[in-house]
Amino acid sequence: MILVCHRKDFATYAETCFQKFGDRVKHWITFNEPHTFTTQGYDVGLQAPGRCSILLHLFCRAGNSATEPYIVAHNVLLTHATVADIYRKKYKVKIWISRILQFQRHINFIVVVIKFPSC
Repeated sequence: MILVCHRKDFATYAETCFQKFGDRVKHWITFNEPHTFTTQGYDVGLQAPGRCSILLHLFCRAGNSATEPYIVAHNVLLTHATVADIYRKKYKVKIWISRILQFQRHINFIVVVIKFPSC
């Protein structure tokens, strides 16, 4: 799960990417398919880190399917917001909503694509 220190690390990583590749990258997103890794990794345990509590832990050794996907989704949204805020303040480019993905348990994720002005 993403902790505060990991959020800061991800923000530093993202800002480094903006600085190093910003002249060549046309569109940015923070997380690719957050629905997939939150549900598959923390609800049903089919992908890394393989955490779940379905069927009395028959498929996974650890995890709590009732809470962990929500905690992960919460932290993904906070991390995305941190990175988007850095980009908006330092690079002053409009941020557009590309697509809304629906989470299995009715949480909406917003995937953001940053559009650069036309040359």
